Amino acid sequence: MNPVAVSLRRRQFVAGLAGASLLAPALLRAQTAPAKRIRIGSPDLGTAGKSSPGASTLAVVQAHQWLEEAFAKDGIEVQWNFFRGAGPAVAEALAAKQLDIVYLGDLASVIHKARGLPTRYIVPTGRGSNSYLATAPGSPIRSVADLKGKRVSVLKGTAYQRPFDNLLATAGLTEKDVKLINMDWPSSKAAVVAGQIDATFGGSDLFVLRDKGVQIPLSTRGRGPAFAINAGALATEDFVVNQAPLVQRVVTQLVRASHWASQEGNREALVALFASNSGNPETPFREELAGDNLSQRYSPLIDDGLIAGYQGVHDEGLKLGLIRQGYDVKSWFEPRFVQQALRELKLEKAWKETDAAGKAQGHA
Repeated sequence: MNPVAVSLRRRQFVAGLAGASLLAPALLRAQTAPAKRIRIGSPDLGTAGKSSPGASTLAVVQAHQWLEEAFAKDGIEVQWNFFRGAGPAVAEALAAKQLDIVYLGDLASVIHKARGLPTRYIVPTGRGSNSYLATAPGSPIRSVADLKGKRVSVLKGTAYQRPFDNLLATAGLTEKDVKLINMDWPSSKAAVVAGQIDATFGGSDLFVLRDKGVQIPLSTRGRGPAFAINAGALATEDFVVNQAPLVQRVVTQLVRASHWASQEGNREALVALFASNSGNPETPFREELAGDNLSQRYSPLIDDGLIAGYQGVHDEGLKLGLIRQGYDVKSWFEPRFVQQALRELKLEKAWKETDAAGKAQGHA
């Protein structure tokens, strides 16, 4: 090759490197510039015209407007998005890149991750929730075995599907043994009150139907981890990578909410907050939290017990055919944000870690 041409190419290559080195910081700054808004998504567990993420620490943050307060000085908007279609609807919005952080129950989180939605688990917002079976007025259903052949509604793809399937299994039944109807929560409530279905399976909000003649003959309380529901906040991988400082500030407020909700002295205030924020009566929340250790229920720790719980959901999801493709559950969790929040708030010893069996270890 002509020596002049070689020299020219070398000069062009060096100039290109120099230009790239000057451009790289600019690109990095552009990628990590703080977002102008944080888009939060959640199933809508409110009623009477109110939208709410239910009995979670996210509801505490929402009611106190702690996120708005934390980001106001930076001019960052906190955008709340609530979905009547629950987990499946949240997943659609995630897939369309319309959300940055979402609140979901365990099964929905696992299903969406298994289907390829790029999320990271950043903080639990509530552990060990129970599920309940509500029956139509005058229904003879008293046991799990009585459900055989009956019309029962469950909102598929939500955290309630797994404990329902496990409850059926205690009587040797599967979903095929009942006339399973996939119906959203408001429609299910109306249908069971009207006797259009025999029963519906869901959360503690079903207690509001008792004054309409509906009975609550079965629950999952005390049946163990396979029947309990955990919930948490997930962030998109893009948001974690490019907006880590904002993720940290969100998690810090959720850990702050966990600490407030964990105080026994705040039990009545917590029940009142959940009711006011959601438009529901206090009864469902009081029934759900009755006898619970609030510190265990609202622990923000990403510990062995939490990870084991989600691993169980993952494995049972594969077994039941609720998910087709598994993934590495442990690597899905991103504990650094909680750990930093605990240091910032000086709450390193506020909660006991749990082991893989869900038992508290050490000292709070």
